[in-house]
Amino acid sequence: MDAGWILGGVAVAGVCVAGVVRTAWHRDRPGAVPFAVLTCLLGTLAVAVSLWQTGIVPAGSTVTVEALLLGGYAFTSLLWIGFVFEYTGRGPVLTTTRWAGLVALGCLTVASTAATWLHEIGRVPLGTVGRVSYLATFFLQVSVFSLGLLGVVLIARSATVYDDLSLPRASVFTVAGLGITLLPLTVGFGRLFAPGATVRVAFLQLCLVAGLFAAVELAGGLFETGATAGHLARETVLDTVASPVAVVDRENRLLDLNDAAAETFAVDRTRLRKQSLETVAGVDDETDLSGPLTIRTAGGRREFLVDRSAIDDGTGTVLGYAYRFRDVTDRKTREQRLQVLNRITRHNLRNDLDAIRGFAETVRDEELESAETERYFERIETLAHGLVDLSSAIERSERLVSDPTPRRERCDLSAVAESVADRTGGERVTVDSPDDTVEIRSDPEIVGLVLEELVTNSLEHTADDPVVVAVKPSGEGGALAVHDSGPGIPEHERAVLLEGEETAGMHGTGVGLWLVSWGVTRLGGRLSFGDREPRGSTVTVHLPDLGAVREHE
Repeated sequence: MDAGWILGGVAVAGVCVAGVVRTAWHRDRPGAVPFAVLTCLLGTLAVAVSLWQTGIVPAGSTVTVEALLLGGYAFTSLLWIGFVFEYTGRGPVLTTTRWAGLVALGCLTVASTAATWLHEIGRVPLGTVGRVSYLATFFLQVSVFSLGLLGVVLIARSATVYDDLSLPRASVFTVAGLGITLLPLTVGFGRLFAPGATVRVAFLQLCLVAGLFAAVELAGGLFETGATAGHLARETVLDTVASPVAVVDRENRLLDLNDAAAETFAVDRTRLRKQSLETVAGVDDETDLSGPLTIRTAGGRREFLVDRSAIDDGTGTVLGYAYRFRDVTDRKTREQRLQVLNRITRHNLRNDLDAIRGFAETVRDEELESAETERYFERIETLAHGLVDLSSAIERSERLVSDPTPRRERCDLSAVAESVADRTGGERVTVDSPDDTVEIRSDPEIVGLVLEELVTNSLEHTADDPVVVAVKPSGEGGALAVHDSGPGIPEHERAVLLEGEETAGMHGTGVGLWLVSWGVTRLGGRLSFGDREPRGSTVTVHLPDLGAVREHE
């Protein structure tokens, strides 16, 4: 018996046992269990080879030992990739089912390798099955080899790209991983040299790998400071960012996005790489990002401020871009409301109160005919009613702006239009709706408020002509168009609503149309204006179907 082989086997066994015992203290840490099992298996294979070499355990020919090594290689390689997945946190989460799949792959590889070996040496003639096993063994071993090599790549990237793993520890794991992955090549090339070379080289290779694994654990800190914190922390932080964030390559193809972006833009993560940011959000590298952008989302059109940051490789070469979308729709609505309230306070409210005071002082101080006094009282009453209506509109705007999230319920647009027609104008309001129901998911209360404001405005500016409410389906959901024969909405008021900002020289005359604008924005829709011939105007409310949002959530 060769004492060197015995001492080598004992040394490897001792080091492996010590490493496994130390690992047991951290068995709840990611990667600890597969690491311990892998170390045990490597040590067992090394000891088995040493015992066979010394003759303590007869195993037949060298071919038998080679088959043993190839069978053990399948499981060591799969344990290696499992350890890497868990330890680095890169790759799929290894559930019980996935571990069972890896074990099944190992068993198939061992069974196919054994069948090929038995057929090759002629011990068990398998005929066609034996010949087929050559092909099956090839594909299975290539799969196992690829997984082992993937583990080496992930370890290297954890150190060089993600900075999650110290370079010395990554170097040790890379060498050990290559030792596992290249074991079949050792067996194959060993046959080309002197008899017994395969066994000796494989034994040294197993001792090296097992020793490296055990040594890196005995050195301490392997599982106290795992490699998962770095990139997982970045992913966690990305997903905890409330704003949508998307990462694209130089061709504007999506590489990654956080949960907020996936929900906002209804992106299917399984088809991420097949989509571009332009198709998802209408943004590319030539888009002007100096101001807010109106972007269609799963919840309708929203206003976003978009920040773009270049991602480079550290040498100045741009690899892609990171986009952050900040939804400013609600903030913009609140700013608009403040502008409108400021204008109402400075102009409408002050002017009407001054007029009421002037009329009241005239009635008090002058002797007037009863008919003239009645006219003054009518003017005062009209102005007072106007102030009450203005107060009600402001109150409705407060409820509209402060409501955190619109409801998403079944909304029959024809039924809403009929209800508004009955409340506002009776026979003066006609509803033109298709035979088929136009139903969307939206907030029926806000839809009714918007339509009522438009119809009321049309009735006030139309003498006796009817107002027509047309209901029609659209590609994004549904549309409500209000047709009248009045003087129409002045161009400057249309511009204020479309641009969303009042100025000293250009502002609206009331709150009603602003309520329409805010309500439509709240529902993720849009407004459009048109003229009728020979007289009149058309205001169309385009509403998205918010049903897709609920299904996504």
